[in-house]
Parts: sequence; C-alpha cells; structure tokens
Amino acid sequence: MVELPPPPPLMPEEEALLRPAPEMGAMAPLQPAAPTESLLVPPSALGQGASGVMTGRLPRIGDEADEDPSQPEPTIVPDPTTLSDLPPIQRFARPFEAVAGKPLFAILLEDRGGEANREELAAMDLPVTVVIDPLSEGAAERAAIWRAGGQEVVLSLAGLPRGATPADAEQTLAVLAETLPEAVAMIDPTGGLFQNDRALATQVVAILAEQGRGVVTFDQGLNAADQVARREGLASAVVFRRFDSDNANGPAVKRYLDRAVFKAAQEGEVAVIGALTPETVAGILEWAVEGRAATVNIAPLTALMAR
Repeated sequence: MVELPPPPPLMPEEEALLRPAPEMGAMAPLQPAAPTESLLVPPSALGQGASGVMTGRLPRIGDEADEDPSQPEPTIVPDPTTLSDLPPIQRFARPFEAVAGKPLFAILLEDRGGEANREELAAMDLPVTVVIDPLSEGAAERAAIWRAGGQEVVLSLAGLPRGATPADAEQTLAVLAETLPEAVAMIDPTGGLFQNDRALATQVVAILAEQGRGVVTFDQGLNAADQVARREGLASAVVFRRFDSDNANGPAVKRYLDRAVFKAAQEGEVAVIGALTPETVAGILEWAVEGRAATVNIAPLTALMAR
C-alpha cells in the first residue's frame, strides 16, 4: 500500500478548538421571560363592528425602521358599533346618568293630540316619556317633535280587538311599528288588552323582543305580560298609578306625584302616567320645583327598563 504523506500541522485556531473547555460553575436558574403584550384583539372587540380600522401595521421587508425606538407598538382599533346596529330601545333612548342614592322616577305623558306647546316641552331638561297612539291623527308628526327634543316615545297598542289571536297581534304590532319606528317600547294603554291574557301576552312579548322594544304594563291583576317578559329577559316596566285621576288640577297632580315618591323610595323605582293637558303640565313643573322631586332621579323610561 502506498503511504500517504503526514497531515499538515494544525493551525492555531484548530489547536484552540481541541483544548479542553474550562469547568463551568453551577448554572443560575432560568427566569421566565417577561410576558409580551398580546397583539390579538379580544373577541368582545371583534363583535363591535363590521370591520376594523388599522392605525398601525407590522413592519415589512423594505420598510424603514422607526427612528424613535421609544414609540409604542402600533395597535388595531376596531370601529365602534354604529347606531343603526342597535335595537330601538337602545338606539332611541335618552342619555341619562343617575345620582347615586336616589330612586328612579319615570313620568309618562299620553299625547292624545290637541293643542300643546310640544316644541317647548320637548326641549325641557326634565326627561319625560311620551305615549302616542300610532293610529291617532298626526301621530308621526307629534312623535317627531318629541324626538327632536330628545324625549323618548312609547307606542300605545291600538287596533287590537278583544279576544285577538296571536296572528292578530303580530299583524297589528307590525303596522304600529311602521308608524312610530323610533318608539322604545309598547304599552297596554288600559291594562286590559293583553297583559292578563297569558297566551296573548307570550306572543306579544316574542314580537317585541324581535323588534327590539320593551313592554310597559300596569300594576293591576296578575299581569302575565310582565311575568313573561321577565322570564324571557325582555326589558319591561310597570306603571304604578295615574297622576291625573278625576281630572286633577295642578296642586292635585303635585300631591299624586309626591305620593309616588314614597313608592319609589320603597321599590327603588317607580313609573307614573297621565294625559298631556295644561293642568298636568303645570302640576309636573310645580312639583319639579317645590315638591319632593329633589329626592328622586327623574328619569326616562329606558333607565328603569335597564335595571
């Protein structure tokens, strides 16, 4: 066999690699890395709009590096929910912030037509909720005046015959909602149309839930409608009493409202109703200044329904 020439001598770098490594001391325990901020948008944020608005983006090849490394990382901010996506009970609710420690007190006024300075009343700082029969003359125009002033509107159930079937209720409510599309709720105007008929009340509650509106009933009888609404999670409110009984004048209205304040103190909230007349308006304004109004939060109806 042919002898191969001896290998060339090792280079200094190769000799260094062959030397034994120095003994290492005990290794320090590993520390967990500091958590990094998540770039994922939480699911709750994803549902707030149809699309998101990106205020920053991740770097790409060819992008110039930021000159100021202290600048925060770009974030993705989703679009806020548009009002058109909200149900009427939220979209057309009057903004309201309650004073802590005071019960809620909602005043419902039945606008039955006739002469009234609606523009001036609607512009008051005093929140009132206006009940309108959609089938009455000029209902849509009157509702528009109240809404322009920021007040809430409730549609009064009309045109539903006694002994109505669930199909009758569905057709009637669809027509009424077209006339007053900005109504936040519907009320049984007498307390005897559907609220004590459990089968009919169940159908009405289901229709209102689909429309995105609440239900208002009276504190009388078994009130099956309120029971069904609470069971199904539909926003609801119960009217305690009328404050214009026996054609009450201004001072009498003030006394009725003062009595309702005691109910509010017991229950934490109360709703009262009366017709829109010069006497009731005078009584409400007098009570707001001289009565026990300072002990309650005069609130729109939706504030009570949100509880």
